[in-house]
Amino acid sequence: MPEPDFSSVLHLSDPAHTATLLSRAAAETGRRWTVLPLATAPAGTTLSAVALKAARGLRWESRLARSRVQARRVHVHSVLARRHAGWAFGRRFALHLHGTDIRTNQYLEQHQRLIRDTVKRAQVVFYSTPDLREHVSPLRDDARLVPVPVPLPDTPAPPRPAQIATLVGSREYVFFPSRWEEVKGGQRQIAVARELARAMSGPSAPMLVGLDWGPLAREAAAAGVHLVPKMPHAQFRAAVARARLCIGQFAGILSASELDALAANVPLVAPLNPDWYDGSHPSLVMPPVLGGVDLGMSSSAKDVLDIVTEELGSSAPRATDSWIREHHSPQAALTEVLAGYRDSGW
Repeated sequence: MPEPDFSSVLHLSDPAHTATLLSRAAAETGRRWTVLPLATAPAGTTLSAVALKAARGLRWESRLARSRVQARRVHVHSVLARRHAGWAFGRRFALHLHGTDIRTNQYLEQHQRLIRDTVKRAQVVFYSTPDLREHVSPLRDDARLVPVPVPLPDTPAPPRPAQIATLVGSREYVFFPSRWEEVKGGQRQIAVARELARAMSGPSAPMLVGLDWGPLAREAAAAGVHLVPKMPHAQFRAAVARARLCIGQFAGILSASELDALAANVPLVAPLNPDWYDGSHPSLVMPPVLGGVDLGMSSSAKDVLDIVTEELGSSAPRATDSWIREHHSPQAALTEVLAGYRDSGW
């Protein structure tokens, strides 16, 4: 029997644009993969809102039915989608875990049984960041890490987004690309911002810039970060690419925002949890960040300030895009996913 080439796969949901990036990489190999994001429901309980929600739901179900007929296999990126779309999964589906479902929702009584049963039933299970390993491995010790893919940046980099250009003028800026929330280590980020604001107060010093996003955003502004509104993804990537330096989240992992900085060869300061970046996968061997596992999870704001100050005083260029290309490009993710498909006998 010939080995399957997985030419037709329906990807259900699209967190962090992972399904879209995988489908584009698959298209480069002649495969035709379809991406169907989950339906969005309007807020409100008025009659018109309920009617609009029902209409959108019916349209989405119709699209799902058409897509399912055309695809031989289904790769699911949301466990909880099984509640309303489980009929489309089939008995042999791939499951991709991206965070909240397996890290948080599986421990909530209303979701626990569904999530754990879905993980156990999947033909193959993927997860996107190393912190999820401890949550999925008790259910599936054969689950596979597929490092978060990010698009490779345009060359040359696009100009600064208008809202940042208006804010900073000709000055350089240090960018905080994550949302201000405790799950991202928000309070530690704010402590670092406060320390940086005190140390970088001159008129020619780089400005501190971040997104007006998350429950701790007001605290970040009070600490000295100039906030700009959330922006479309292309503009966000341009904001990252034009920064003098980025300061990543303090949750111990590299997510898409931090990887965008490395893809653009922008210096990135980020503490990494050594329990997760343990060399168990090629992408977990010494990522090219400033601080990293040496900075670790118990570092102080002063430790981060020292690293930032040293980097801002250096003119040596950073070349981190080759590491991204090897471990976090869409093509690298496709290779990992296809290996998982084949090894599982899907």
